[in-house]
Amino acid sequence: MPSYTLTNNASDIDSAISRVVAAETIPSTGSQNMVTSGGVKNYVDTEVSTVNSRIDGVDADIAEVAASIKVATYSRTAYTTYSQYSGGTIVQLSESYNPNNIGAVVTSGAYDGGVQVSAGTYLINFTGSFNEHDNDVNDYYTVILRSSGTNLHAQLVNEVFRENTTNLGSYSSINFTQVLTVPEGSTKDINIYLQRSSGAGLISINVFLTLTKLA
Repeated sequence: MPSYTLTNNASDIDSAISRVVAAETIPSTGSQNMVTSGGVKNYVDTEVSTVNSRIDGVDADIAEVAASIKVATYSRTAYTTYSQYSGGTIVQLSESYNPNNIGAVVTSGAYDGGVQVSAGTYLINFTGSFNEHDNDVNDYYTVILRSSGTNLHAQLVNEVFRENTTNLGSYSSINFTQVLTVPEGSTKDINIYLQRSSGAGLISINVFLTLTKLA
C-alpha cells in the first residue's frame, strides 16, 4: 500500500470532517457545510418552479396586453382623381377590417369619409400613393392626416414624373405614423384631407388608414 504525507494539520482535518458530519439539507448563504444531494435537488426543484411561475405570470401579462390591443383598417384602393375639387376634399374611406368596432366611417357632415373614434390611445398609420400631374410646378396638393380639423402630419405632392401625356409614370408614396389620445367622453374624426393649390390635379391609389387601439 502506498504511503502519503498529509499536509493538513489536525485542526484542518477536524474542520473538514465537521462540515461533512453537519451536512445541511438546504443551501444557505455563507455556510461552509456540505449540502446533501437530496437537499441540492430539492433546492433546484424549488428554484425552477419559482422561475416557471414567474414566466407564467409574464406570459399572462403579455396575453392581457395583446387582448387589449385592437386593430381596424379603412381604405380606398381604387384609382381616384381629385382635380374637380376647387379647394380640398377628404378621401372617402371604406371599412376593410374592424372586428372590435373601434371606429366608424363618417357618412355626413364636415368629416364625411373619415373615421370617428371614441376615447382611447390610438396608433395611426396612413399609407397611400399619389400623383400630381398637371405639368405646372407652381401648383400642388398637400396630403394631410387630420384629427377633427387639426393637422397631425402633412406632405406636399408636386409634379410626380410622367413619361408622356398618356402615362402618369410613378407615384409619390406616403407613409405617416402618429399617436393620438382621445380624452374620456370625447370623440375624434380622423381623416385624410387633400388640400389643393390653384389648378393642381391629383390621383390616389391604394390608400389605407390603419388604427391600432392601444388603451
